[in-house]
Amino acid sequence: YPTFERPDQSDRETPAELVQSVHKFLKQLGQQDARAQVLFIQRAKYPRDPWSGHIGFPGGKREPSDTSDQETAERETREELGLDLSDSSKFLYMGRLDDTGVLTFFNNLIMVVSPNVYLQIVEVTPQLVISDEVASAHWVDFDQILRRIDHPVVPFSSEHKTIPVDIASRTFASYRLSRPWWYRGFQRMFGNFYYTVLPLQYTTENSINGPNTCKAIEIEHKPDKLSLDYGDVKFASDTELYLWGLSLVILCNLVDLSLPFDPSSVNKRYISVASPWPQMQPYLWADFNWMVNTAHRYLWGPYARKPWFLSMRSDRTGTRQVGQHMDYFKAFFRVSKIAF
Repeated sequence: YPTFERPDQSDRETPAELVQSVHKFLKQLGQQDARAQVLFIQRAKYPRDPWSGHIGFPGGKREPSDTSDQETAERETREELGLDLSDSSKFLYMGRLDDTGVLTFFNNLIMVVSPNVYLQIVEVTPQLVISDEVASAHWVDFDQILRRIDHPVVPFSSEHKTIPVDIASRTFASYRLSRPWWYRGFQRMFGNFYYTVLPLQYTTENSINGPNTCKAIEIEHKPDKLSLDYGDVKFASDTELYLWGLSLVILCNLVDLSLPFDPSSVNKRYISVASPWPQMQPYLWADFNWMVNTAHRYLWGPYARKPWFLSMRSDRTGTRQVGQHMDYFKAFFRVSKIAF
């Protein structure tokens, strides 16, 4: 496979410009005018769907008929977008990122997400066939994401945008409807977690709407109490996609793997393109936020993610456990307990 050459630092001015040109990499595959892009989707908005309307990647639940996680990724992408990633003449399988465990606030494992990465190696993208599960699909230039190595999204800065998530409803989901007095007191005291958003600019030329785009807008005005309530939060605008949470965790890992060197060697303050760790109300919980952000660099910096620190563990039965990214959630919960 083509490989990156070590960048010449003497000819560059900023850390982001030290990144080996992805365009040069693609030229080695014979694509002279290609530019690297990442495919994102906005999920259709359905009641009872906790990821309704979110920005993310194609994917879904592994079925008993799937022989591997890679086969699940290929099947789900084919069902949602009509792309056949198993066609090796059009797509090159690059590998699998670390598994990411999704945990409750009480450290109970809900599910494990296994991201698989593919590179399109043909000039023209096969025709997308958008399913009812997807509102729209967007190709976003990878260059704008890599430029965040220079200017990461810093909490509480002028460009810091957030997605608020009610802590009480996440911690005591079964009481979300009845709302007893102690639930309301907890809600009033702790308020929201504010998850950092990475804004991604997109164009209509590199986007396609699905059959349920209009339907999704109508459903938005009829929220279902059983689904997570994000209030009036929008996950996309006419020009930007708002990436956050688990999808942002996956993207941070992808960015690290795309670089031919350690990003913190050229930007000492680099942790990730945008911190997926949530913040609390900035005035009431300023000390909490300070402790969490201080620990962030050491517990979930680039050295705690692939490829700079790789660790796979097995339990007593020899079964492989969730990869390094499970520590993203565990480390945050551990620091939160200490901060409280």
